[in-house]
Amino acid sequence: MHKRDLIKSFDTFVFDLDGTFWWYPKLVDGAKEIYEKLIEHGKRVIFVSNFTYLDREGIVEIFKKNGIFVRKEQIITSSYVAAKVLKNKLVFPIGKGLEEELKKNGVRIRKNEDANFVVVGHDTDFNYNKASVALKILLKENSKFYTTAYGKLWIFKSEIVPGTGLITAGLEYCSGKRAIMLGKPSDFMLKEVRKVVEGKVIYFGDENKADIEFANKAGFFSVFVKEGVDKKPDKKIKPNMVLNSLRDLLSYL
Repeated sequence: MHKRDLIKSFDTFVFDLDGTFWWYPKLVDGAKEIYEKLIEHGKRVIFVSNFTYLDREGIVEIFKKNGIFVRKEQIITSSYVAAKVLKNKLVFPIGKGLEEELKKNGVRIRKNEDANFVVVGHDTDFNYNKASVALKILLKENSKFYTTAYGKLWIFKSEIVPGTGLITAGLEYCSGKRAIMLGKPSDFMLKEVRKVVEGKVIYFGDENKADIEFANKAGFFSVFVKEGVDKKPDKKIKPNMVLNSLRDLLSYL
């Protein structure tokens, strides 16, 4: 089958955000045109990301500023997954965007040791006080530890900054507890993604483990985009297709 016919045969197009569809807060070259063409052709478009800096409504606003209309129901983030898993629990959240998503989905937020659960998101204001509160909770016998991502690096407004993994790894080291992963490529994330995809699914991402491994595990057709965090496919985690840039997808639509 010709690549164009193959691409057009898919019903649901799933895109990672950071390094694939945007470099926050700007879309990558060609992303707007791709989205518009897919909607025009009646395709289902879903965004799946470990991005937790904003809640889903905040992500919708960023898309709007970039000229495309996306509903929050089209977005599955690891913050949203955390909200599903931790609904009605007493939770100490790390990260403003994560906290907002949790609040909107019925999670009971605590900013002190009354919490029994700690969940880590991206937090540009993380400090020693937050670390101390989190550690005290984690040292309690029956407490549980979750993270939305293990990312080492994040491109934030064109600057390289530490990823969520910095906070997660530090708290793991101090508490002796291993965080339970809620974001890609976890089964928690996959469960929520399966609820919103339909028919044949194609997935575009730039990270071998978080994206390609996730897509392959799900049985989706995986496409590695080379202009993101990982510059080449992993030989052990093989994608079904490789694109030099997301813009290359336009030639197949």
